[in-house]
Amino acid sequence: MILYDAHKKLIAISDQTLEMLGFTSLEEFKKEVYDVAQLFLRKPGYIHEFRSFHWIDYILTNNTVNHRALIQVKDGRVLEIFVKVNQLNNISQPFNYYLVTFELNAYDECTIDHISQEQTQTTEQPKASQATASQTLATTITITAKEVEKPAIDFIAQELNLGEDIVEDFIKEYINHALEQFDEIQDAVAKKDRQRLYNIIHTLKGVAANLRLKPAFEILAKATKESSLDELLDITKEYYAYMLGLAKIFGVEAPDELQLTSTQKAPAAQPSQESTATAEEQNIQELPKVAAKELGLSMDEYQEYLKELINEIKLNLAYNNYNELHKLASFARNLYLQECAKYLDQVSINQNPELVKKCINDLEQLKKEPNPFIVTPQDLEDSLQLIQIEKDDFVDIVEDLVIELKTLNSIKMRKEKFLKKAKQLKSIAESLRLSNLVLLLNNIISNYPMDKFLSKQLEEAIESLEASIRQIK
Repeated sequence: MILYDAHKKLIAISDQTLEMLGFTSLEEFKKEVYDVAQLFLRKPGYIHEFRSFHWIDYILTNNTVNHRALIQVKDGRVLEIFVKVNQLNNISQPFNYYLVTFELNAYDECTIDHISQEQTQTTEQPKASQATASQTLATTITITAKEVEKPAIDFIAQELNLGEDIVEDFIKEYINHALEQFDEIQDAVAKKDRQRLYNIIHTLKGVAANLRLKPAFEILAKATKESSLDELLDITKEYYAYMLGLAKIFGVEAPDELQLTSTQKAPAAQPSQESTATAEEQNIQELPKVAAKELGLSMDEYQEYLKELINEIKLNLAYNNYNELHKLASFARNLYLQECAKYLDQVSINQNPELVKKCINDLEQLKKEPNPFIVTPQDLEDSLQLIQIEKDDFVDIVEDLVIELKTLNSIKMRKEKFLKKAKQLKSIAESLRLSNLVLLLNNIISNYPMDKFLSKQLEEAIESLEASIRQIK
């Protein structure tokens, strides 16, 4: 915690913050720097010491997004932190104080880049003459500036109660920030990470709204959580064409054009009989998930109905109630269990118990024990109450956690990289008080390499997180 006066001069700093930065006292701190922003690294997407205006003003003006900084502490380590600023009213004086708080972010934002480099170095590219299932086709989108009108600076300045020169500086910084974010966007597109691309667009939209840049906001507002990757690409292209035009108006250095490369898989060879059989098994395993979605049920609710059907069939088979078994065919059909329904339809005709047993065996394959590591909406509500942060901030952190968990479950990496990332995510889960997720990540760390069973449990935990986030929003 750091306290600034009305002139944004640092006047106090907590012992905990000093310790985090590597200093023992405020006097020692002030011998090396006059403001904490001097320790911020200048990196795209992060708060830094701006040239034209104070970083505190930037955060207060753009208060709908999460602000992060990379801070280099005294021992040379670089920490990623969330930065928050609150204005404190002074009753006895006609001015305010500013309270700045830091919250450590346990993510290693370089990890994904390292993984990408490792894959580039270790993946052998297929020859052009050999069309394989893993081969990809690249499509390059060229984005050029379009003619745009200069924003009404006087109107924006009046709206924001700021000087026109400060507004222009904000807009220039926003243009630079958008251009710096382009590499992040390209990386998300290359990895087909639709959620990450949406998150970047959502953040850019929030700042555009704060700066009253209506054309930019209207373009980005087309993006929704349901937008496909192709739709987000079209929005990105239109947005950057506008931003390149805006850069020309404000004299911001920008390239003449931007190249955005997307990839798609080349047509794969016909599957073998073995792979077809595997696909059929996978379809059987996916059936409850598909059926639950069609019925508008949660997986737990669907599983309860499935167990009820199995118990009814077993009970009536034990007493040879073939007429009652026949009636259960409609129950099975309502649960999208067509094969089982066919067996039960025939029961009253030939009274063959083997058909019923076959039906039971098929249903038993679909029945699954509840995953002990799923995260419920109540878990998230309890976590939010315990850690006491803004709900929007909490949701953003959990959504980022979901993205990183998906990366852990889908991208191959060396043992030390994998374990490092898993431990970081476990630390985040601990800070969020998500005990089920902590236990699962602990199992994953202890049982490296992760087998199919653990991978499936992680996948289900991720799905439960996503569903629970949607419910608490």
